[in-house]
Amino acid sequence: MITHPRRAILSAVACVSLLTACGSGASSGGPSSAGPSPSAAGPSPSAAGPSPSAAAPTATSDVSHPVGVIAIGHSGLTGEGTGATSEAVPENSWATGTSSDVNSVYLRLVAGLPETEGHVANAAQGGATADTLSSQATAALQVVPVPALAIISTIDNDIQCDGTDPQHTTEFGKSVQTALDTIVAASPNVKILVVGQLGRPRADFVESLVAKDPTVKTALMGSDMCAFYDSNGNVSTKGFATLNAIIQGYEDEEARVCKLHPQCRTDGGVRAGWIDKFEYFSPDLAHLNVPGQAAEAALIWPVVKDLMGL
Repeated sequence: MITHPRRAILSAVACVSLLTACGSGASSGGPSSAGPSPSAAGPSPSAAGPSPSAAAPTATSDVSHPVGVIAIGHSGLTGEGTGATSEAVPENSWATGTSSDVNSVYLRLVAGLPETEGHVANAAQGGATADTLSSQATAALQVVPVPALAIISTIDNDIQCDGTDPQHTTEFGKSVQTALDTIVAASPNVKILVVGQLGRPRADFVESLVAKDPTVKTALMGSDMCAFYDSNGNVSTKGFATLNAIIQGYEDEEARVCKLHPQCRTDGGVRAGWIDKFEYFSPDLAHLNVPGQAAEAALIWPVVKDLMGL
């Protein structure tokens, strides 16, 4: 998923400033000043992912034999970007989708572990912050009570870029830890994958964007600590470095709390190596299209395959 400030930047044609949400933060996955309310960030899993009830028998409640996959986090998990603007398209989720064009982690798991079929829940929501992960997990676990795999994708909407990230990182870590505790309590033998940011802010990509549409540059300029261009219109090396350092801080905190549970692992930097390509973006330049979702699934699958012992 595109990093929080970058998402607003890449949607600059429709956004008013670097750190202002494009449309509704909750629906677009973009940042908002206050973030989504906890009550709005825990949709029923069937609304954000394929419903297991029609595809398979009742999910297992045997903790010694976990089955299925759940996913929690933001719009990077919901298939948003593959349909209408701000629309979640669960069948195209790289994590839990059912579309053969994407060949999601879920479908790949079904191929390797046939008993997985139908046991899937995705409670992620656009604009969600880490403090909603626990409620999302609870919602997903109502559908898949004892999952074999849990995927968590967060960070984006927690990035502040206002000098408060070091303090907020601690709060972020506590929220991730609470979600991990919730999942492990329900499924002690689960494998949890906490994925990092998809890619890193790069000057060459942003400059290519500006070359395609020079009118975007104004929205990328300013004195903000994460701005990509300074007030004179020059590339801000410091802005890129600052944002990358902030991202790393959140990922380090994820890794720290993940280590508290032997069932948990991060992607080990695999997603950090993702390189943004225009052909992978949806028209809003804020989310991934179907080829992008497919590429994301292919990128993370070796990590999941190893984690699941396949």
